[in-house]
Amino acid sequence: MKVAVICGSQRKSSQTAKVGQYAVNHLTDLGHDTYFLDLAVHPLTNFDDSFWSEPSGTLQTQWQPISDELKSADALIVITPDWHGMVPSCLKNFFLYCGVKETANKPGLIIALSASTGGYLPVAELRISSSKNNRICWIPDHLIIRNVKACFNTPCPSEDKDDTYIQARFSHSLGLLLQYAVGLSGVRESAVADYKTYPFGM
Repeated sequence: MKVAVICGSQRKSSQTAKVGQYAVNHLTDLGHDTYFLDLAVHPLTNFDDSFWSEPSGTLQTQWQPISDELKSADALIVITPDWHGMVPSCLKNFFLYCGVKETANKPGLIIALSASTGGYLPVAELRISSSKNNRICWIPDHLIIRNVKACFNTPCPSEDKDDTYIQARFSHSLGLLLQYAVGLSGVRESAVADYKTYPFGM
C-alpha cells in the first residue's frame, strides 16, 4: 500500500516536517510505500485559472509529478500546524490543485499540531472546506498533537506520558486509515462515481 504524507507548513525544518518524517518512517517499518511532500521545501505557485487555460504552463508543469504520485497513492496523511487557528495558505493552495484523479474516494487522516494547547480549529477547517471538488474522504479519526515540540522527538515513545500516549494514538489512527484504504479501493474500482457528469461537489 502507498500512503502520501503532506506537510502543510511554510516553515523549513518545521515541527510539521518532523511529524511527517516520523509518519514516513513508521509506514516504511510496516512495509508500506510512501510519498513525502513538504510544502516548505517544494512550494506550489499560487493557484489561478491558468491551470486550466495553459495545459503546458508553469502550474501544470510543477503539479504533474505531484499529481502522478498522488494518483498512485491509496491514502493520505495531511499534517497542518495551527496558525492563528487556521490552516496555512500553502495547504489550502495544495487542495486547490487536487482533483478527483488525485484524491477522490481515498481516505485521509488529518493531523493538526500546536506548540501549546490549540489545534482543533484547523481540523474543523479542513473537514469543512477542503474536500468539495476533489472528494477526499476524511476518516472520522483525527489527531491533535499539542505541545508538539516535546513529542515525536525519538523513534520510540519517550518517558513523557503525553508523548507515549500520542505515539500510541498515532499508531491506532494509522491502522484505521489503512483499513479505510482497503475498503474504499472497491469504491474507486467500481463505476458508481460519474465525475464527468458531476465534476463539482455541492
